Amino acid sequence: GNSGRMLPLASSAAMALVVGSGAMSRVTPPSMVASAPVTDGSLAVDSTWDYDAYLSGYRNSAEVEASEVACSDLPRDLVGTYYRNGHARFVGRDGRKVRHPFDADGMVCAVSLDGRAGKAVVRQRYVATNGAVKERAAGKSVYPGQFGNPLPFCKGGADFKNLANTGVMWHGGKLLALWEGSRPHILDPLSLATVAEWDVDGMVGGGATDSFSAHPRDTPEGGKANFAFFGNPATGMTTVRFWNFLPGSFQLRSPRQEHQVPGFGLYHDFLVTDNWYIVIAAPSTWGKGGWDSVRGTLDWIAGKRTVVSMIAFDETQPTVAHFFPRDPSRGAQPVAVPLDTFFAFHHANAFEDPDTGVVFFDTVKSDRLVIEDGALDLAASATGQNRFILEDIDFESSVPRVTLTRYTVDVATGAFSKRPLSPRHVEFPSVAPSVRGKKHRYIYCAPGVKADGVSPQAGVLKVDAEDPAGSQVWLPEPHQFCGESIFQPRDGGTAEDDGYVLTLCFNGREGSSALLVLDAKHVDRGPVARVPIPDALQSGIAEGAAIAGPGHGLHGTWAPGLAPTLAEVQQAERGRAAIPARFLTDTTPN
Repeated sequence: GNSGRMLPLASSAAMALVVGSGAMSRVTPPSMVASAPVTDGSLAVDSTWDYDAYLSGYRNSAEVEASEVACSDLPRDLVGTYYRNGHARFVGRDGRKVRHPFDADGMVCAVSLDGRAGKAVVRQRYVATNGAVKERAAGKSVYPGQFGNPLPFCKGGADFKNLANTGVMWHGGKLLALWEGSRPHILDPLSLATVAEWDVDGMVGGGATDSFSAHPRDTPEGGKANFAFFGNPATGMTTVRFWNFLPGSFQLRSPRQEHQVPGFGLYHDFLVTDNWYIVIAAPSTWGKGGWDSVRGTLDWIAGKRTVVSMIAFDETQPTVAHFFPRDPSRGAQPVAVPLDTFFAFHHANAFEDPDTGVVFFDTVKSDRLVIEDGALDLAASATGQNRFILEDIDFESSVPRVTLTRYTVDVATGAFSKRPLSPRHVEFPSVAPSVRGKKHRYIYCAPGVKADGVSPQAGVLKVDAEDPAGSQVWLPEPHQFCGESIFQPRDGGTAEDDGYVLTLCFNGREGSSALLVLDAKHVDRGPVARVPIPDALQSGIAEGAAIAGPGHGLHGTWAPGLAPTLAEVQQAERGRAAIPARFLTDTTPN
């Protein structure tokens, strides 16, 4: 369709109760063991940041036709393609600014590395969603945002665009552009041309509440898992679904699961272990209840506020970890464990103690939920001011501090403990593929540039969960900002950190980006190779672009062994219509 659906606003835990497969789970009382402060080896590294350079990463990025870049410093065994998705169109063709970055159209950047030849093939394209095509044809912004730019229902305020702007998934020979509010888009992995929105062979469905999240997870047995959710404000319940795919295939390893969870909230990520799917539910509700919820809903319908502004964070209630058995045929039931109160967008990894069944999970958490105008006491999106949200806030005082924390949960008793793994402001945690869903030692994050307090993420932080004093950090120049890190093992390597860390780094002064390659054992030494993204601002496909980019993106993936030549990618670009597939620029603009 032309649009997605309402943001999959999921459940919180005002009630410590889960209903799954028709059976009620155990309800476990909160019990916490206190932890000691952490000594982090990365705290000795401190820097500053350039506000104007940072803000320039939220300007329209240019598309890049396939280009070859020589890079003799590439490790010879680094062969494959790095993909990253992210928000990239912040100003519509009519000059209307996207108020919040999460509402901007998605662009996928691909860098195919062949260390044997010392070459890389680079390209980046907007995802040609039906909504993006419609707006290009109209020559103006048509759709409302979920985080900003509301519209009244009578003018399409509930007709949300599938933004395809959050993540990418490489599995079963398919490259998918993901957005948690609707179905994935299939992209040609060589040209990045958009094939179609996909219902995953009927497993996702084509309804308004059917979706496929932007956070797939590797399973311990080598497959892929993903989830979806939809919160219903009318019933106060949330539907949560899970898919468990076989390695290298979109065939299911076990039947799709669906559970009903009390409450209404916001989920963005989940966790997978040998026996559990884990959803961390912050205590959030549709409005504050009573007439507040009714008035807020009427204001949303009238276009006076956004759908996301209806999410109320209840600091008096616990966050709840919901454990759903991956194989219900063994007789296990879902379990809900109340924790302390926090919100988390992203998790690093989870694993189980095989002897005791105790679960460990590492997450980046904040003590409050602040993601839109209402929570920041701003009213620009409701009053029609044409401004970007970061132009109206003080970053260091308005953005909540997010820190990496390990939780240890006894699922049988409900007892839990927590300990900080790093006091730095961080985001985008990840671990090596070899330990996903298994015991891990190292977590790779995007750290704030300042050792203390809140600041934009900029470099690469390697957290040592066993010896925090041994954590390492590398920071670029104050006008440069890196995003999520992707780990790729070294050929023949056996140690968990024997490999490479890849991250895109944006230069806010030049408006350009480069893919950086770091030695995972020595992150603090900085990049061993850099692959610049070509400047396409003067090309015929750079319409409306202000930076070569890509700017600040979101989530990426690595396709090992996929290293097409420039000629192969160019052939795929020329032959896209035969797939059939399209670039956004293939469509007729107004």
